[in-house]
Amino acid sequence: MIVNYNFSTDEDNRESIPFSKNFPFVIKYTDFARMTGGIAGWHWHDFFELTIPLKDGMILKTPDHTVHLNCGEAAFVNSSILHSVSWRDDPAGKSCYTFFFDRSILTGEYGSVFEEKYVSPVTLCRDLDCFAIRPQNREGLRMMTLIDETVSLFKAEEYGYEMRSRSALSELWLILLDETEETRKNSGKIDSVDSNRMKQMMNYIHEHFREKIYLEDIASSADISPRECSRCFKRQIGFTPMDYLNHYRVRMAAEELKMSARSISLIGEDCGFASDSYFGKIFRQYMNCSPREYRRMSDRKGNT
Repeated sequence: MIVNYNFSTDEDNRESIPFSKNFPFVIKYTDFARMTGGIAGWHWHDFFELTIPLKDGMILKTPDHTVHLNCGEAAFVNSSILHSVSWRDDPAGKSCYTFFFDRSILTGEYGSVFEEKYVSPVTLCRDLDCFAIRPQNREGLRMMTLIDETVSLFKAEEYGYEMRSRSALSELWLILLDETEETRKNSGKIDSVDSNRMKQMMNYIHEHFREKIYLEDIASSADISPRECSRCFKRQIGFTPMDYLNHYRVRMAAEELKMSARSISLIGEDCGFASDSYFGKIFRQYMNCSPREYRRMSDRKGNT
């Protein structure tokens, strides 16, 4: 079965993924027209990820790379990597499949030869945050074929689909290792300092976004200077800390505009905006419409 559930994250920006410990491999279908702002904002998770757009124009970002994907292509995202997904144009009608799988699907028991020899070289590679899969050569074509076969297995759920999908994933992983050999050979091991700092600072923003927050407050949550805080945000996600704060406030306001009948003025105030005019300005900057227009469009979608 391919699942369809709402995108959500916890206070650490970790995506919530429903999975079974007996078979930690999930395929999710996402309709981006139903996502707030039509995007999956900056988030992370412990799983490996394969994202497969079903329409042209997907944009997948990590702190170090931007990958543009069309239908018939895919992208691998490494474990614990901050990333976001958006589209180059209107997200209406845009959707994707996403594979989430734990390393144990490939390794069996932790500490096995499979983990040491085949999986750790990927997870520990500093420069392998993501990898685009395109059917432009024999290897890319085979990887996309294996992805399509796995989607079909999950749709049918016939007897043996777990073993067949695990086998397909193992073959795909071996090709991934071959295709990234040069990258891994020339890369150092991953440095998690920036990533951990970002998770701490994002967590602080998510907990305090309704309050008046200064740059110094965000920096203090990770025990770094305001200057290093700004550099860290720029290195990791390309935003300033205050840009990210405003973006998060807008996302939270948009959620409430969809779900609540409270006045727009009160929603803006509760989400940390000092005035109605500033709320309207920042909301339009990120959502390309006013809060009132967004609520009206959400009401129309809810009634269709």
